[in-house]
Amino acid sequence: MDLQCASRMEWLEADGLGGFASGTVAGIRTRRYHALLLAAMTPPTHRVVLVNGYDAWVETSTGLYALSSQRYRPDVIHPDGAQRIESFEPHPWPRWIYRLEDGTRIEHELFVPHGFSMTVLSWRVRDAAGKVALILRPFFSGRDYHALHHENPAFQFVPDGCSTRLTWHPYSDLPPIVTISNGSYRHQPDWYRNVLYVEERARGLDETEDVASPGVFRWDVSAREAVWIVTADEHVEKPLDQDMDLERYAKSLRMAEQRRRRMFPTLLHLAADAYIVNTALRRVTNGSEGQGDKHPGKTIIAGYPWFTDWGRDTFIAMRGLCLAIGRLDIARDILLAWAGTV
Repeated sequence: MDLQCASRMEWLEADGLGGFASGTVAGIRTRRYHALLLAAMTPPTHRVVLVNGYDAWVETSTGLYALSSQRYRPDVIHPDGAQRIESFEPHPWPRWIYRLEDGTRIEHELFVPHGFSMTVLSWRVRDAAGKVALILRPFFSGRDYHALHHENPAFQFVPDGCSTRLTWHPYSDLPPIVTISNGSYRHQPDWYRNVLYVEERARGLDETEDVASPGVFRWDVSAREAVWIVTADEHVEKPLDQDMDLERYAKSLRMAEQRRRRMFPTLLHLAADAYIVNTALRRVTNGSEGQGDKHPGKTIIAGYPWFTDWGRDTFIAMRGLCLAIGRLDIARDILLAWAGTV
């Protein structure tokens, strides 16, 4: 796969709350908005980047092979994982096939379940001659999505919990970063400095940041699928009782999301749905302040990755996204959510 072309092609998975995961086909982040976990603290606003990305390697009997690439200042790409991408499919969600020099093939996919600040990632072996291990080093920050992050002594590297379910509180005023995995974790904190975002440079903006990496995850992917879930919700269903199979839990999330996406008659309808998001609960009143029912309102995102919702854009787009295709219940929720601003 041509690296320059793959670095320009982008994907985005919206969570239905105003947050999203996004990146490039090459895996090289080129914008400050590319992240695995970009959450809306008060849906659909106050977006923060929590998990920027990761470096990943596969270890076989013949050596260690990278599956990822980052771009660093002044213009250095490291490691060389992007060159091992054999294929990429965007639907129903991003899916890569990597081919290693020894013939091992690894399938990697990720998706964002609708209605959750969560990204589900998995890796599985397609072809291999022997034992295969996956090593992953995550990159965290904790910043406004329009800003950039830099090394500082305030970042909290130490997580709470066990290796299967870990919770980080990088900064006190931000949501936690929760990771759930069926691998092992080794604490080994470090800073990765001067990550370069070429699209920001092209826009004439500040273009480098430092990301924090708390440690290393490891899986034996020759034995079973590797599952790694990142979420900003501490209270998300806890699948990791001692007897719970995380692969089964991830499969249930995958099947539920597949069913939801198949409800849309075309890919255009599905893409349009990414712009309709839930808002924080608002009280719908009948002329008396504080009385009435709490209603989960909806609104329309004006555009990814920069914008949240704007009244003018919402009511221009609502005619096509809702009325023209018969989604009158969604239109009602949007009208109710915006009624309080009249």
